Amino acid sequence: MLDQLARRTLGAIATLGVVIAAVFFATRLSGNAADYLLPPGIDMQTKQLMISQMGLDQPLLNQFLHYLQGLFTGDMGNGLYERRPVIAIYAERLPNTLTLFAYALTLAVALGLPLGLAAALNRGNAFGAAIMSLAFVGYATPNFVLAIIMILIFSFNLHWLPSSGSMTPIHFLMPAIVLAAPMLAEIIRFSRNALLDVLGQDYLRTARAKGLPEHLVVGKHALRNAAIPVVTILGLQVAGMVGRVVIVESVFATKGIGDLVVYSAIGRDYPVLQFGVILIALIVVTSSLIVDYAYAALDPRVKVAAS
Repeated sequence: MLDQLARRTLGAIATLGVVIAAVFFATRLSGNAADYLLPPGIDMQTKQLMISQMGLDQPLLNQFLHYLQGLFTGDMGNGLYERRPVIAIYAERLPNTLTLFAYALTLAVALGLPLGLAAALNRGNAFGAAIMSLAFVGYATPNFVLAIIMILIFSFNLHWLPSSGSMTPIHFLMPAIVLAAPMLAEIIRFSRNALLDVLGQDYLRTARAKGLPEHLVVGKHALRNAAIPVVTILGLQVAGMVGRVVIVESVFATKGIGDLVVYSAIGRDYPVLQFGVILIALIVVTSSLIVDYAYAALDPRVKVAAS
């Protein structure tokens, strides 16, 4: 088990290495940053001077080696637009993204697991059907559509919630709901299906035959055995939230790293875009590793497959 987890860790490191190389060369192929940064009609001498100051006149291999050196030394360079260290730019934006992530994850887990359990225990009646209908709507509705609907209803019509910004916790309410909706739907569906598979097992019938109360049968025996597929979907949805946060932060202008990545991609701000993609990849890879280690903690019989 430990050998397989060690191989998974090495595989995650190799994945990050591929991402680091891919994002560097992909950003250079997307266009010359000077064409987006400098105003039209600028004279060629000034343009060449600016390109030299940004280090874009060096051979591509030299730029890549300098980029790798910065990764190991913690010097990610300066943003081409703000002319400030990339680390400082992200340090200002990261708290907003972490706050949004925390709200969305708490909302999805706190509502998804009880609703999934209720849907499993009330299968076949109207209450269980209503929960699954809610999950289907949350799963099928795109993030940007839900975001626009909520802005139109709660901001422009009812004037209950702010439509953009990140100044107070209330500013994160609508973005957190939009970000949590697909994850909430997946948790409901998978926790319900996992519990339905477990509730019919022989060992649960034996526990009931021995006279154990139903809350112990479900809470102590059923939930733990149904937790592995739920942990799987949690890890996948956390990784998916990283991608969705780019859209959500752009719509609600919460000034997080997702919003920053979008504008750095549009403006070809290479240092800012590179660090943002690496940070997102690191979160995705880390969540995958946490899921693998959680398997071993929940059920030592589970063997983590090597990549």
